[in-house]
Amino acid sequence: MPFVSLVLGLVGAAAVVALSALMAKAKLFDPVRYCGQYSIVIYLAFFLPMAATRTLLLKTGIVADVGVMAILITTAGVIGALAIWWAARRTPANFLFERPDLFRIAPRPRAAMAAAE
Repeated sequence: MPFVSLVLGLVGAAAVVALSALMAKAKLFDPVRYCGQYSIVIYLAFFLPMAATRTLLLKTGIVADVGVMAILITTAGVIGALAIWWAARRTPANFLFERPDLFRIAPRPRAAMAAAE
């Protein structure tokens, strides 16, 4: 029944889009919106806090449930990545998250001078 699975896939995609539109209007989901705005930062710096948390949880054995461990590791990875970015953004280490001007293909647009009134 290939058409049934296609229709169910389209219904599922429409449900995701509708739910996302509803979430966008609610203040409750501002942290999710913030993570979406800085998703490249999370992508670039996720590994280090994730690996450290995973090693810590496995060595200590504090959490035995794999599901809880996965949630804790993911949360620590996202929050840790944002913390690394916050710590590095006003320092010379910002090159880890922002391309230096030397390696840009096109120069950054500069603000146009406004006429004096």
